[in-house]
Amino acid sequence: MTARPFLSSLMVSLFLLWAAPVEAQPLEPKGAGFALGFRAAYGIPLGNAVGNVKMTDVIGETVSPQVELAYFFNSRLSLGVYFQLGFGRSPDACFEALCGSNVRRYGIDLDYHFQPGAFVSPWIGVGLGFENATVQFEDEAAALGSLPYEGFDLGHAHVGVDLRINRTMAVGPYLSASLGQYRRSGSHDFSSDGRRVHAWIQPGVRMQLHF
Repeated sequence: MTARPFLSSLMVSLFLLWAAPVEAQPLEPKGAGFALGFRAAYGIPLGNAVGNVKMTDVIGETVSPQVELAYFFNSRLSLGVYFQLGFGRSPDACFEALCGSNVRRYGIDLDYHFQPGAFVSPWIGVGLGFENATVQFEDEAAALGSLPYEGFDLGHAHVGVDLRINRTMAVGPYLSASLGQYRRSGSHDFSSDGRRVHAWIQPGVRMQLHF
């Protein structure tokens, strides 16, 4: 065989080898088992906290880390519990002091993963729970105080995409929307006329580790 046909055959072989599909490494997480998740979200409140008091005025936008523990019945369906602590700024609650707020949300989530074995795996979820908030304020006499709000996360839905690094770890963006209602402040129950339904929109990032 001369050099030219040999080089031509070699180039064709290399091209076919390069063009041939590479068998994907298995990325599907282990079947049943636990997963630990961490989230970081930016909370945007909508609506009123109570009466005519706007959420943006007393709580404001929040930075909200979250931790969660889920049990996977299989590689697609999971049920878990979560705890989120949001840190906000109440812009109209203070005159000179830097006052803040925090929002605690905790409850249960049910999630479904569409393509658990793929590198890009979309998922959706729903849940409900409780929502409590504490607002720090300053009155006209420069006296600092705090006001608690207690109520329910009436329901939330979230959608996201996991970028699966390996069978153990996945990271990706998500978007959550929820409805809540504060029913009391400390020992004081809000009247039915004063109760309002508010909403949270939370874009964020989640990392999940499968055991």
